[in-house]
Amino acid sequence: MWQMDILMLLIVLHELCPGLWNSPALEMEKPDNAQGILVFVMWKGVAENISMRPGRRAKAAEAHTGKSGEIKVPTGTGKAGVLREFSRKFSDSNVFTSHLQDWLHEKLEHYEEDEESTPFPLPFQLEELRQLDYALEGVLFQQLLRMPPAASGPPSAVVQPDTYLAVEDWLHVSAESLWETFWSTDDSMPFYVSGPRSSSKIHSVEKASGRGRISTLPGVALIARNGSGGYVMWDHIAQFVEVKSQVAIPNQSGRGYVLTPESLGCAIFHGLLMLLNRASSDKKTAHRKCIDTAYILVLDSKYGGVLKLKGDVSKLEMNLDAVYTSAAEWVLKHADICLSSIEIVWNNLGNPNWGDLGTLQLLMAVFQCIEQFRGAPRRSIAELAAEHNGRVQRRKSERRTLEVQENGSDPAQQHHSHRRSHREIVEIEEEEGADGGKSPEHMKLEPGTMLWLEDAHWQRGFQIHEDLGGGRRSVYAATSLDDVGQPLAVYVGAHPSQLEPSWEDMSMWYQVQRQTRVLNIMKQRGISSKYLPQLIASGRLMHPGPCTKKSPGGRCDHPWCGTPVLVTSPVGESLDIVIEREGFFSSEEALRCCHDILSALRSSSSAGIQHGDINPEHVIRVNGADGEFYYVLVDWGRAVLEDRDSPAIAPRFSSTTALQEGKLCPASDAESLVYLLYFICGGKTPEFDTMEAALQWRERVWARRAIQQQLGEVSAVLKAFADYVDSLCGTPYPVDYDIWLRRLSRALHHDDPGKKIEYPTTSARLDYVAESSGASGASVD
Repeated sequence: MWQMDILMLLIVLHELCPGLWNSPALEMEKPDNAQGILVFVMWKGVAENISMRPGRRAKAAEAHTGKSGEIKVPTGTGKAGVLREFSRKFSDSNVFTSHLQDWLHEKLEHYEEDEESTPFPLPFQLEELRQLDYALEGVLFQQLLRMPPAASGPPSAVVQPDTYLAVEDWLHVSAESLWETFWSTDDSMPFYVSGPRSSSKIHSVEKASGRGRISTLPGVALIARNGSGGYVMWDHIAQFVEVKSQVAIPNQSGRGYVLTPESLGCAIFHGLLMLLNRASSDKKTAHRKCIDTAYILVLDSKYGGVLKLKGDVSKLEMNLDAVYTSAAEWVLKHADICLSSIEIVWNNLGNPNWGDLGTLQLLMAVFQCIEQFRGAPRRSIAELAAEHNGRVQRRKSERRTLEVQENGSDPAQQHHSHRRSHREIVEIEEEEGADGGKSPEHMKLEPGTMLWLEDAHWQRGFQIHEDLGGGRRSVYAATSLDDVGQPLAVYVGAHPSQLEPSWEDMSMWYQVQRQTRVLNIMKQRGISSKYLPQLIASGRLMHPGPCTKKSPGGRCDHPWCGTPVLVTSPVGESLDIVIEREGFFSSEEALRCCHDILSALRSSSSAGIQHGDINPEHVIRVNGADGEFYYVLVDWGRAVLEDRDSPAIAPRFSSTTALQEGKLCPASDAESLVYLLYFICGGKTPEFDTMEAALQWRERVWARRAIQQQLGEVSAVLKAFADYVDSLCGTPYPVDYDIWLRRLSRALHHDDPGKKIEYPTTSARLDYVAESSGASGASVD
C-alpha cells in the first residue's frame, strides 16, 4: 500500500507545482535495491505520463493546422475550444487598433470631408427613434448620480471614477426602466451593471475605484444574471459601454462630431471580443439567437454614440500566432459595421438629455441588447407608440371641454352642446370651403368710436384712437373717458356666437377671455411689475340702442351684445413692427430687451406662471416717462398655469420641449427669449413647413453654436446667457433670474454705480431685480 501512497503523493505534487518535473534538482538516478527501483519506475512513469499531456494537446492542435500555421476551425466540439483559445490571446485593444489604424483614419477623414456621405450606415433610422420616443411618453428615467463636468485643459488619458459611476447609474436606470416598460413590471430585472476589467472576470466600479484600479477598466457593462456565483465571462455581457475621457472631436466643417480613431478601434475590439465569447460559449439560451450582433456604446462626459458590429466569426481564419492580424482581416472582409451620429448626451449640469436624439440612440441599443438575451418584449415599441395618438385625441377633447366650461356654457347641457357644435363645425367648414375658406372676420373699430363696458357693478366708457393690431389682431389704442391722459390697450374678442364654429382658431378667445383670467390671477397673487401688463378693466361690450337680453349674463341679437373686452396698460409698438421700421437692435437695446423680459418672467415664475408664447408680436416697446424705452411682455392668453395647460406652438420661437411634447420645461420661456434675441440681433430664422423641420433647425444651430456666435457679435453677456439656457433646456431645473439680471444690469451701465435701473422701493436690500412682487402689489412706473 505504501507504493500507492507514493504514487498519489507524486500526482499531488505535480498538480500543485507543475514546473517541479522539469527541475534539474529532481533528476533521479537508478537505485540498486528493489524498493528504490520500484519508486524509480513509478516516478518515471508518472513524469512521462504527465509530460505527454501537453504533447497530446499539441498533436490535437496540429491535426487542425496547415502548413501556413492557420488553424482550420472544425465542426463539432473542437470549434468552441479554438475560439476560446483565440479570444484568450485576443486581449490588447491598442495592438488591435494599430492594425486598423490606416483604415480607421481613412474612414473618419472621409466623414470629415463630407458629412452627408457617412462612412458607415446608421444602426437606427430616425423613424425608429421617433417611435421609441412616443412609446416612452410618461416613462420616468431618474438618474441620481450626475455626470461630473469635463476638466479644463487637454483631456486626460485617465477617466475619473465619478465618470464611471455616472455611466453605471445611467445604464442601470435605462435598463431597469426599459425592462419594466416593455417586458415585466412584476419580475425583477435579470441584469445588473458592473465594470469589466481587461480579463474575463468582472469587478464592480466601487471596488475597482476603492483599489485605485479605475485606469485599467475599459468600460461599464450590462450583465445577465446567470446564477454562477459572481464569476462572469464576456459572453454574459449583454451591453458594453466604452468610457473615455474624450470620444469625439469636431469634424472639419465644424457642424458635427466624429469619433476619434482610438475610440472607434476600441469599440470594434470589444464588440469582436463579445462575439468570439458568445460563439464559443457552452451555454446558449433559447433567447440568445443573435449571437452574431453586438452593440457597443461609446461615451465620455459630454457626447456619445452607438456602434453595431455584426458578423459570422466562423469565417475568421484564425492564426494563434497572429491573432490581431487575423482579427483585423475579418473586420475588413466580413464585418458589417453601423455607426450612429455623435450627439450630446449629458448637459452641463450632468443630467442626461432624456428624449433627445443622442440619448434615444443609446436607449434603443440597450433595448436591442435586452431583446437579444431575454427574447421579444410583452409589449412592442409599435404597440406603445400607437397609444400616442390616443393621448393626443384625449388632450384635444379635454381642452375643448375646458374651453366650453370657461365660456360660460351650462354644464348640464354640455354634452348636447358639444354634439350640436360638432355638427355646426362640419357644416360651416363645408360652406366655407365652397366660398374659398374664409374665416369669420374680426370686429373692426374706427378711430373715434366710443365703447361702453359693463360688469356686474359698473359701467365704463373708452374712446378708440388707433388700430394696434395691423389687421391681424383686434387690439386698439384707447383712452378712458374718466382719465383721458393715460393711453390704454383695448382687446376686443369674438362675439360668443362666433366661437362655436371656430374651434380651430381660438386666438381671439385666448387673447381676451383667457388673458383676462391670467391677469386676474396675477393681480390676486400680488404680482406687479412695470414689465408686465396691468389689468385696467374687463367686461362685456354694450351697444347703442335698446337691448332685449333677458338676464344680466345673456345677450340679444345685436352683433356687439356680449362681446368680451379686456383693457390693459401700457401701450407700445410690438417688436416686429419696430424691426420692420428701424432695423435690428443695437447692443444696448438688445441688453435692455433681455433684461426687461427676464424681469417679467421672474415675476410670473414666482407665482408658478409661464408665458408659453414669447415672440416679437408679444413684446412691446414703451416710451417711458423719462424718455427712455422699456419693454413689456404682453399677450398672456396662452400662459401655462398647471400641467394640463398647453402652450402655443410657434415653429420659429417655441421651445424645443413645446414642439416635441406639447408642454413646457422650467427653462422654456428663457429658450424662447433666446430665439427672440437671435431674431432682433439679425439672426436668420427661416419659415418652417413642419415641426420636424423646426426641430432639426434647433438641433443644428445649437450644435454649431450659431446662436451664440450671432449674439456674441452684439454682447458677450448675451452669448453667455444663450450658453446658460442651452445647458438648461429639457431639464427640470429653473432659471436663476437674479444672477442674470445682475449681469445684464452691469453690462447696461458699464459697472457705473451712479447709474442703476429702477428697483422696488419696498425692497430693503440691493436687489438687481427690476420689478416688484409679493404682497405689496405696487407698480413701478
